[in-house]
Amino acid sequence: MLKAPQPGSIDIDNLDIYYEDCVIGGRGAFVIPIREREQFKEATRTKLVLEIADNDFRPKVTPASAAAPRVSCTIGERLWQQRWGNGLDFN
Repeated sequence: MLKAPQPGSIDIDNLDIYYEDCVIGGRGAFVIPIREREQFKEATRTKLVLEIADNDFRPKVTPASAAAPRVSCTIGERLWQQRWGNGLDFN
């Protein structure tokens, strides 16, 4: 989130949205995006405090999203393929 993806790289634009839609999951999962280095320390502290403070260990039902992800969840694999081409097809 600190730099814009460069052409020819495998950087993912809108990494926070990718993580929200394709990576994180489970009860209380959340992302704190940062756009400047100075925000990293506070975002890390906030995330740890919020995760530790959520001590309700009872199972909760989390509804599944019926909407399509805002980004392709195979974007990393496709960027890897475009960059290094290894014969795999992730389309």
